[in-house]
Amino acid sequence: MADFGLGVWSHRITDFGAQDEMRERVARLAEAGFDLVIPCVKNPPGVVDFFTDAADVDPEYPAWDPLKVLIEACAREGMKVHPWFCVFAEGEKSRLLRQHPEYRARTEEKMQWACACREPVQDYVLALCHSLAERYRPAGVHLDYIRTGGVCKCDFCAGEMKARGIAIADAAPGTPQFETWTNWRVAKITGFVRRVHDLTSREGIELSAAVFGGYPECIPSQGQDWAQWAEERLVDFMFPMNYTQSARVAVMRTKAHLAQVAGAVPVWEGICKRAGQFSRLTPQELGEQVRAVLAEGARGVVVFSYGSLTADDLAIVRAVKAG
Repeated sequence: MADFGLGVWSHRITDFGAQDEMRERVARLAEAGFDLVIPCVKNPPGVVDFFTDAADVDPEYPAWDPLKVLIEACAREGMKVHPWFCVFAEGEKSRLLRQHPEYRARTEEKMQWACACREPVQDYVLALCHSLAERYRPAGVHLDYIRTGGVCKCDFCAGEMKARGIAIADAAPGTPQFETWTNWRVAKITGFVRRVHDLTSREGIELSAAVFGGYPECIPSQGQDWAQWAEERLVDFMFPMNYTQSARVAVMRTKAHLAQVAGAVPVWEGICKRAGQFSRLTPQELGEQVRAVLAEGARGVVVFSYGSLTADDLAIVRAVKAG
């Protein structure tokens, strides 16, 4: 069981502290057996935590460039960094929506989104990925929120469906009209993943993705068909968000995820250490879930999130990694 991948998501890159703190904390992760760090560099509000001209940089992002220091520190410890993009979430600080308010998605979700099906929106995110890849040369790029944010009913989506003879106001789930609409949204999202895959392939870096733990329900609700991404080998690693308090549920979901991917790409199960509506795992429960999903055949585990990990958690994970 010792031969498995171990990663961690981090909400903010600044969670790793100042320069000296960052190097020390990276060393502790390496000592615990972690292979991959996934810091969020594009959060839902719309600003980014890296230097680029392609979007507004968070004014609180330090001049000493934490992403650069993190990548260098991880490289010294033999660890990879996949900077994490919340892809189509665009909130109150978004340059894209400030310049193009017509790109805003119209969904029932509380979070603000840009319409993922619009080509200029996809171009914007792709430019961000390209900018980061060129400037920082990370080991890979990590995609999250690669979905429509619900069923978008903006003017663009309505117009595209109208051209196909479908009035989206009347396209109820379960009807042939909704199926056509779903297939169109799926093609748009998968097309974007394909474009990012082409970019990372050209840059010689990896591509990982956080995906819904509940499949295939995410297809009609979000346009996310991650099993197709695996079939086409559009990503190098698939991280289903298997967030639950129950080890039994985690195991059953892992079975389903592995069956859907059928060995096409490595599956690392996402385990939520602490988040209110999902789970609040003790170190022992964390270790139990890690062992359980690995025993079922997962190739690795990604823990959410770095800020919730305690010294006891690291000790438990280190013990599992040691076999």
